[in-house]
Amino acid sequence: MKAVRLLLWSAAAYAVLLVLVRGVFPSESTPTISLTGIPLIVIVVMIARDLVRKSTSPTTRREVEAPAVFRGNPVRFLSGQFRVAASSSDSYFENVVRARLKELLTAKVALEMGLESVAVRLLLSDPRHGPKLIDDESLFRMLYGPAPRGGTARMNMIGDAIDLIGAWKS
Repeated sequence: MKAVRLLLWSAAAYAVLLVLVRGVFPSESTPTISLTGIPLIVIVVMIARDLVRKSTSPTTRREVEAPAVFRGNPVRFLSGQFRVAASSSDSYFENVVRARLKELLTAKVALEMGLESVAVRLLLSDPRHGPKLIDDESLFRMLYGPAPRGGTARMNMIGDAIDLIGAWKS
């Protein structure tokens, strides 16, 4: 906005200068190079100076590395989760561990059979259709039956469920 204002004031000053100079000289004479060229050069220099003052130099881009969520051995992380699942409360075991195993089974059944995940989830939760859909009563009872009591029973159930889900339709 300042450059535009500067240009307008310069044009006004140039017009006033032309009117005054033309009033002093007779109208038949042609304007000289100094009368037309120098004011234009001054205007260009003023605008260029204003633009140079407003310009910035490019900065170097610094890449910021996003910290990884988990830094460590994934096997240790999973074994830690299993240890927590073995000694956790019934609600944690049901809501977190078994829910994750159910989601794994749901995803595998949906991929193998070409069905929607929501439809598979509804069919698996139904005690009449779930065992028929996966054709494995023991896997269905592990995931949808009562939760086992005790850490060793839970660990065995998790291992067996993972083996059965991995072996299903393979």
